[in-house]
Amino acid sequence: MKLEKKEQNKYAWKLLVLVLVIGLLAGLLGGALSAQIFIEAGPQGEQGLQGEKGDTGDTGTQGPQGEQGIPGIPGVNGTDTILQILQNRNATQIDASGYTAMQWYNVSDIDSTMEMAISIQQNSRIFAQFSGSLTLPAPANVSIRIVVDNNYNSSICALSLGPPASGTYTMTGHIEFLTNPLNAGLHVINLQFLRVTGSPLILDRTLTVIEIASQ
Repeated sequence: MKLEKKEQNKYAWKLLVLVLVIGLLAGLLGGALSAQIFIEAGPQGEQGLQGEKGDTGDTGTQGPQGEQGIPGIPGVNGTDTILQILQNRNATQIDASGYTAMQWYNVSDIDSTMEMAISIQQNSRIFAQFSGSLTLPAPANVSIRIVVDNNYNSSICALSLGPPASGTYTMTGHIEFLTNPLNAGLHVINLQFLRVTGSPLILDRTLTVIEIASQ
């Protein structure tokens, strides 16, 4: 009887241990499944309103100074002063084909605007410049210059068309002339042309005269 009771108790303990083990495993498994359920992320919520703009940061430090630029070209004479400027313009066409070749003529013989008189003070200088265009039917050759008081001549601007050129071309010319210091009083500036060959046509033209006082 005691042996059977002892066997029964031993069997009861094994059953109790088995029940506890099964319960423990069931608890762990259930916890893991529950964790998977509760850990799973829900749907994305609506985006919240944008926050207010923060304060502007402090200004950064100034960078190093760049290299110095290349000096500009100096002026003709920093002590000169422009006292007056005169200018005449004309766009009438001048046919120079009838003038004797190899002889200088005043353009003012045809166009009075190309002769200008300017009254200057003692030791002033005169700066004169001409810009204009000419039509040359090849072959043709014409030269233009500026003359002051029929004594002081500028360099010559020569426009020409020769073989193998053919047809009619329009060209531009430009001359500048600066005199030495002159006596006070009236001085006359003329534009002159010389026809070498062909039948040139003098078109639009501008003559500018400037008095410059030397200090």
